Amino acid sequence: MNREPKDPLIEEVTRWIVLLHSGHASEADQRAYRHWRSQDPRREQLCSQLETRLGVFRIPIAQGVDAQLLQRTLSASPNRRKVLQGALVGAGVILGVGLLAHGGGLPLAELSADLRTGTAERRSLELPDGSRLQLNAQSAADIDFSPRQRQLRLLDGELLAQVANDAARPFVVQTAQARVHAYGNRLQVRERAGSGHVVALSGALEIHGPAGEYLQLPSGHEVSYDRYQFGPILPSRMDATAWVDGLLEVRDAALAEVIEALRPYRPGVLRLDPAIAQLRVSGLFRLDNPQQVLDTLARTLPIRIARHTELWVTLSPA
Repeated sequence: MNREPKDPLIEEVTRWIVLLHSGHASEADQRAYRHWRSQDPRREQLCSQLETRLGVFRIPIAQGVDAQLLQRTLSASPNRRKVLQGALVGAGVILGVGLLAHGGGLPLAELSADLRTGTAERRSLELPDGSRLQLNAQSAADIDFSPRQRQLRLLDGELLAQVANDAARPFVVQTAQARVHAYGNRLQVRERAGSGHVVALSGALEIHGPAGEYLQLPSGHEVSYDRYQFGPILPSRMDATAWVDGLLEVRDAALAEVIEALRPYRPGVLRLDPAIAQLRVSGLFRLDNPQQVLDTLARTLPIRIARHTELWVTLSPA
């Protein structure tokens, strides 16, 4: 029987979770924890991300936490993660809405990514080769540049890249389902929960699918894909990069598309009843105020918004 590799840092973090929420942690224990996490950048990064995205250190947690179970929950596939989450709940562990809502969880790889953004956070930076990169909210990527290749591994989310010219080194965006090659282009790539989207904003792109399929995407066009196939090649929309400015611009778009764009900008669960998923929406919305967007949708569409808590919102037919 194969055993999943243990991450010693997860083991250490788990011990701190148990201690700090046991009801017996002293002030000395609190100081020791702060000192421990400050001694190693990876400790600080992981603890900070667990606090901000998962809420682990802010929610009471019962004793009996198993480090290997926690690690498997963080890194498991979506279907298996549901089973493991049930085991964690049975042990009295509450990992926070962020873990349970983000498509079922946050893989450990994203927590330790070279580049990442949190909820409602966008980031712009310059890469070592002079390329410009922008990450949308709740996105994570690793950088792997060598003398022969420039590769960005998009672990989750969305990025926009202005690629610096380098004829000797192709610029590659690798995702779980696709591999996108560029040489001096401006491109956008999004992949969440097994579904992806690529936009060739300037310059053609070469895309390789998971089963070896090959597609050349002309400049000014876009294509969606999943783990099985590419969709049709379509002219790119003028509003494709509006998120860079914190805007969501849609023209006759499905409500499901709007809700999908809002999810990285609010914590918790945002559920959409399939019965209203294809309602058509047009407008210009501010991503940084998702509550206002939802209120506007409720006023203009035949839908009802139920807020079970601020972290659990459901949209259903009116």
